[in-house]
Amino acid sequence: MKNSFVILLLAVFIPFNSLSAQGLNAIRIESNAPIEVFINGEKACDIGYSCTIPDLPWGNYFIEVFAISSINGRNISKLIYKESVLYLGIGVKDIFVRAENINDGSYPPDYNLPMDDRTFAELLSAVNNASFDSDKKRLIEMAVAGSLFSTGQVRQLAELYTFDSEKLWLLKLMYPVVVDRDRAFLLQDVLSFSSSKEEFVKFAEDFDRRAIRR
Repeated sequence: MKNSFVILLLAVFIPFNSLSAQGLNAIRIESNAPIEVFINGEKACDIGYSCTIPDLPWGNYFIEVFAISSINGRNISKLIYKESVLYLGIGVKDIFVRAENINDGSYPPDYNLPMDDRTFAELLSAVNNASFDSDKKRLIEMAVAGSLFSTGQVRQLAELYTFDSEKLWLLKLMYPVVVDRDRAFLLQDVLSFSSSKEEFVKFAEDFDRRAIRR
């Protein structure tokens, strides 16, 4: 009976010890689509269908997973998973994240797509943490020079400002690079005064009129 108990213990312990010996104490994230994984804000793996983060100690880890796809010849990312995960430091914790179609119908196939979720989150954080207004403006101007934006993204940036004059500056700067200008009427809501709203509407109408003539 004693020998049987020892054999049973070995049968349980050896596979467990084998996993540790092979360095398989890890969090493994897999998906049905190419993904990019960040852990505690740091990139964990190159783009692929699986990402294994080995040798993690016990603790909570904030994991973000972005699905990567090519639409209109341009790689874009979409946040599909964002969770704080408790890892006990033993064995492999598997996480499977299913990615649906990134272009979910918000933008027609012939649209140029706005800045991807991950890049925009970095921009939003950088602008929010900038010490001076001049630094904020420079960051936004640099982003506008090389990217397109959705009305939702413009709203989020505008809401970082307090005064209508600042918000109006941003709306006028970014309106020409908004991909869904049919929804731009939603941008008026970030302005407090009727005069500011009227000024923005007039600017948008004048821009659209000039764009049609080209």
